[in-house]
Amino acid sequence: MKLRNLLVLLATATALSGCVNVNIPLGGPTDLQEVTLEDSEGWFAHDKILVVDVGGVISEEIAGGLFGGELTCSPAYMRAVLRKASGDSRVKAVVLRVDSPGGTVSASETIAREIEQFREDTGIPVIAQITGMGCSGAYYLSASCDAINIQPSGITGSIGVIGVFPKYRKLADKVGYEEVVFKSGALKDLGSGMRDMTDEERQVMQDTIDSDYANFLEWVSTNRPQIGNKAALKKIADGRIYTARQALDKKLVDDVCFLDDSIAQALDAAKLKDAKVVTYSYYASGDQNIYSPSSRANPLRLTSGSLPGPLGARTPGFYFMWKPGE
Repeated sequence: MKLRNLLVLLATATALSGCVNVNIPLGGPTDLQEVTLEDSEGWFAHDKILVVDVGGVISEEIAGGLFGGELTCSPAYMRAVLRKASGDSRVKAVVLRVDSPGGTVSASETIAREIEQFREDTGIPVIAQITGMGCSGAYYLSASCDAINIQPSGITGSIGVIGVFPKYRKLADKVGYEEVVFKSGALKDLGSGMRDMTDEERQVMQDTIDSDYANFLEWVSTNRPQIGNKAALKKIADGRIYTARQALDKKLVDDVCFLDDSIAQALDAAKLKDAKVVTYSYYASGDQNIYSPSSRANPLRLTSGSLPGPLGARTPGFYFMWKPGE
């Protein structure tokens, strides 16, 4: 019985921390490899259109997951991809294949900055193609592109910030879990799940969210002037999602089309008649095409991962993310 109680206590403590860390040595390629998704029609067409995935949750974590875990897109992955592209003179345009609800504030704005810097440094056009979801942080980074397109069934918007701070006091009481906290100031354990927030703490949290929201509006307003002034933007940036047609009407996107249409637009933007369509991967299977997911996780470097606990996706923090149910 004592052993059972100990196991329950350990499981609860792990759930409260949000994950179980595992370390597993894995093998495989250590560098990004170019994979052809579609050959050019002409024999002598050597130019390339690069397709880059922005899929799953946008996070600082290394892209990919163990045991079929949640897919992520990280700043580290995006910088590696864009650096490789900038070093290849044959890459003439980039298409971001976006299917993401968004993610952390810091990861979203970091990737957006990487895309903006890439465009400025290389002059290479970048087109965002939202295939499923392009919400919140995914829209934030899409706004750094030359154009944003969306599939007819896609959804976008959810412009705003959400703070998630789980309360687990009652769960802890049931299993006898306690925390002893020593702090240098009254607000040092701000956001603790072991107690209720004070009014002062709630105001600190709201001020942080308001600041991040103002930055979000500033970024979109600067990069999507066709939407209108900040007052016009704020009217549609109340956190709601939009269908493809609604987003087009509100000038959140430039066109409603499919991935192959965006690739054709990338060709036009690069002033090309023909090009090979490629992606970068740490490993890939056969029979690749423009709809094949790129296997982003680096099997050698991904030596630790997370097994989600009951609190899983509710890791405390601030997000540019559509999180229904919160």
